[in-house]
Amino acid sequence: MLATIFAFDGVLADTLRLRAHALVDAAAAEQARLDTEVVLALLPGRTLLEASLALFPELSATDPTLPELIALRAHRGFRALVQHGVPLDQRALLRLQEAATRGDRIVVRADSERRDVESLLALAGLENSVSLLRCSDDAPRGPGASLRRSWDAIHARLSNMGVSVTERTALETNSETAEIAALFVHVPNVW
Repeated sequence: MLATIFAFDGVLADTLRLRAHALVDAAAAEQARLDTEVVLALLPGRTLLEASLALFPELSATDPTLPELIALRAHRGFRALVQHGVPLDQRALLRLQEAATRGDRIVVRADSERRDVESLLALAGLENSVSLLRCSDDAPRGPGASLRRSWDAIHARLSNMGVSVTERTALETNSETAEIAALFVHVPNVW
């Protein structure tokens, strides 16, 4: 059995600009300035909290209260922006439908939180196409990057299902996220 793993944010769903907008607005509400292009470059593979901490490294090291507050505000803003759906990438959607028709296990890896991703998949009518959904806030949580934790969990689940690394393909957002995916799949693709 084959498995195709799709990054939700930036591949399947056009959420990167919305996530960046939510972070920039949240920072502005706290009298902090962020450049949208810098935020966009940093977001793939990161939660809003991880991105906020990376965008304010000095504060993160000494007093992470402001970056954490910005991330909380950004979560609320993002949730409001996506409550009625987001555009899906038609090429990625076609690829997902082709993989499902072949009988592949469809896995979705998201940097966004489960609450948002599940509702967006349901709005798009894709909830029944997905065999496994791994979101950034899923357990187990712990130290280290959420991207790596997500891939570790996906790898464990697929291995338990008997899907070996050589039977996996991934569509990732950028070269950084594809580099992590390459540890767990035979073919990582940058979308």
